[in-house]
Amino acid sequence: MQKQILDTLSYSNKIIVSPDIDGFTSARLLEAFNGSVVVGTYDKNVLVTADGVDPKECLFVDCDMNTSDFISIGNHQRLSSGDNIAKRSFNPNVHYGVNKYTDKYPFATAFLISFATRVTTSEQTQAYMSYADSTYKNLISYGVNMRTWWERMRHLELDLVFEPTEEISNLLVELEEKYPSQGFVSKRLGKTKYIEKMNGTLQDLGINHMPLTTGVKYLSDRVGKNTVLKYNQDIISYAEIFGGEYSITYNEEMSW
Repeated sequence: MQKQILDTLSYSNKIIVSPDIDGFTSARLLEAFNGSVVVGTYDKNVLVTADGVDPKECLFVDCDMNTSDFISIGNHQRLSSGDNIAKRSFNPNVHYGVNKYTDKYPFATAFLISFATRVTTSEQTQAYMSYADSTYKNLISYGVNMRTWWERMRHLELDLVFEPTEEISNLLVELEEKYPSQGFVSKRLGKTKYIEKMNGTLQDLGINHMPLTTGVKYLSDRVGKNTVLKYNQDIISYAEIFGGEYSITYNEEMSW
């Protein structure tokens, strides 16, 4: 698994990340690993990029793309058949052939990156990782599955999810109060305000990035498995968000 993740990460150090705790924390890890720079954000159906950026030449981080055009690393449950994930992409559920939603990878994408790269992290980054995707809270309901995956990828940052230091525990409380929704920018904003807010957030949090200038909104929906299979060739990204329910994005631009 480590070798395959590193191969995916080597695709490009120009990254397009999810605009949430996991995506931005993953960006920090990749900057420390290979000098990666954020050149865009992708939030299910909103893609924002810097001038001159070709998404095909970038690595999508904490995103699960569904076309050979886009290389990605993500953590959502994939279809067992009819999936169009690019061969260079990495998804832990695909790697281990997970078919049941309840057995899916239960941690944030950032842990895949820290496992493979072994970059040095501060307690603050470790806390952000534990908070990402509510990882530390998932122990309550998904403890057995989390321990199964823990044994597959033991490393410091993941160990601290199960046995956090006092400082990390205190930081988790602060993060819960500061970022209750995990995200940073609302998609309800118009294009101009959305891009302005995203640039401001990247700058305020010290994320290595190029100024974002261009935005596209795609048609999205929540559907069942049959619909995903039927229109799979027209879907550029998807994620199973609950057993049998999928959030999908069609390759069809909308006005924004």
